[in-house]
Amino acid sequence: MATAELGCVVRPAGLSDLHAVLAVHAQRDAAINAPVAPSAVEQATWERMMASPDLVVYLAELHGEPVGTASSMVMPNVTYGCAPTAFIEAVVVIAHQRRRGIASQMIQRILADTREAGCNKVQLLSHKRHSTDGAHRLYSALGFEPEAEGFRLYHGTVPDAVLRAAERGT
Repeated sequence: MATAELGCVVRPAGLSDLHAVLAVHAQRDAAINAPVAPSAVEQATWERMMASPDLVVYLAELHGEPVGTASSMVMPNVTYGCAPTAFIEAVVVIAHQRRRGIASQMIQRILADTREAGCNKVQLLSHKRHSTDGAHRLYSALGFEPEAEGFRLYHGTVPDAVLRAAERGT
């Protein structure tokens, strides 16, 4: 089932959508249709992701063009009466399409799907640097409450955006 609003369709990505998801993550606004050649590791990881029944990568398309992506993982849980917990990760909308309701539409689709899956709790972690770019306002408007302190540890490479935010003190 896909969700359509104002020409935007939000649907679960499939095995053939890796190029589109990589293009959104790369923010290739000028060449969104240009093929993004996945590495062997990206291809193998994508195949593993697509084989996981508890992981869904959502792809938002506007007039057939990929403009956003987000991921959701449903984790079985012995708390909350054994209702699963959902985690939302990697919510991205390409720069020139932001503030048009695409992220909201993706998250609403995820919330509908996690509700249908019987999830009691949905968690979304957002970096502190997004407190000034509208992301935290969006999450609050969708019903999320900032009730926990998040902690993160990188075993490998720290993303450049995280390093830049640390340098700015955000």
